[in-house]
Amino acid sequence: MIASESSEHRLAVMTNWAFFASFGFCFVLSGFSESAPISGLAGFAAFVAGFIAHVVINRIFGVGFTNPQVALGLTIFIVCVFCFIASTLFDPSFGETDVLIGLAGFSAIMGCFIVYVMINYGIRESYAMMHRLHVQERRQP
Repeated sequence: MIASESSEHRLAVMTNWAFFASFGFCFVLSGFSESAPISGLAGFAAFVAGFIAHVVINRIFGVGFTNPQVALGLTIFIVCVFCFIASTLFDPSFGETDVLIGLAGFSAIMGCFIVYVMINYGIRESYAMMHRLHVQERRQP
């Protein structure tokens, strides 16, 4: 990829996530604070839309997800899930509606990732890729 295309791709991805993530976090936090399922799920829908837009941007520029992007995405997802679990366990004001919002939202995000992997690599290739990684891992000392 040419340097200007790389810069344009980076700018498109950053703009995409600045838009969708800011609205997503605002709606999710609003949904949790007011126990409003529509607001909370709208926030998770914004995250899903941001992921889909990122996939489209990658297709336009003919690139895939980079290792730092994957690492950042997984780290953010894991931290958010741990915060959700901690809130569920330790916050007495965290009600059933909040649990519904979190479970539905995180399930939607995981579902998007699984669908992306199956569409992009196929079921057979995804399994073969995991098998190759497992074999390589066992061979390393």
